[in-house]
Amino acid sequence: MFKLICGLGNTDIKNIKALVKLYAHAGAWMFDVSPFVLGVLNEAINEENLNPYDYKYCISVPVEGDAHGKKAKIITEKCKKCLKCTKMCPQNAIRDFVVDKNKCIGCAICKKNCPCGAIKLFDKTDYFDELNKILRSDLKLDCIELHASVGSKKKILCRLKKICKKFKGDISLCISRKYFSTQEAVLIIKKAQEIAKDNTNFYVQADGNSMNGANEKLISTLECVAFALALRENGIDQSKIILSGGVNEFTKKLCNELLFSPLAIAFGTYARKLVLNLEHCDALKVAKRLVQNANEINYGNS
Repeated sequence: MFKLICGLGNTDIKNIKALVKLYAHAGAWMFDVSPFVLGVLNEAINEENLNPYDYKYCISVPVEGDAHGKKAKIITEKCKKCLKCTKMCPQNAIRDFVVDKNKCIGCAICKKNCPCGAIKLFDKTDYFDELNKILRSDLKLDCIELHASVGSKKKILCRLKKICKKFKGDISLCISRKYFSTQEAVLIIKKAQEIAKDNTNFYVQADGNSMNGANEKLISTLECVAFALALRENGIDQSKIILSGGVNEFTKKLCNELLFSPLAIAFGTYARKLVLNLEHCDALKVAKRLVQNANEINYGNS
């Protein structure tokens, strides 16, 4: 199945509406957005006169320190105006040497490519305040995903406990091997499963080469597939695993060759970049092809 990641840090309303409408018509299963734009997701589906119950609505929230919860800022006095950050940003979030915080997803590609150290990242800290507002509202919400790319097991599990006390729908834990070995990640996942035992479903989003700017090479997707396979070998049900981070059209080929059948593939920057600047008809063809690509690795195990 196909999951569209609009970007935890992406609050560009026009962009999100266009992406949701396009991929909804292409057959997406789940939409993952920032808690600040869950209302926009609801509006986009309603404006297209589509049945909201044909899709799962997910919001992502980051454990404090997770890269997905960060924003970039240009330090004016250090900037040499070389435009490398503007050219490299996959979100087109930098213009006139200013970062548009509505578009920035905290990928740090600008920082990595800045030759003069003029870009810093900072944590946006009000995601959970917005989540609490949502949980008191009547907005449709099916899943909460916790981004756990931090080195503290305690922080991850404590935050998850707080979420599960207030929300009983689907829970997704997005975790990688950046800070943990496979065995450590498995232990965290199993503890998370126990915490979420009263929730409707529990998913594991195996995060690989996260926010890499839509690299179309095989190497881009190797880590998420390898991590997911390692999780399966350590007892994690593959039908509850979602692949993310560096996924592209090689992901399906790898899964088929390795007889690996995850629940879904979560496309983020790659899905957004493929349809950028295309006319609607052409964009819809591309989106349908990508959704079909993801659906072809599902062998009925979900």
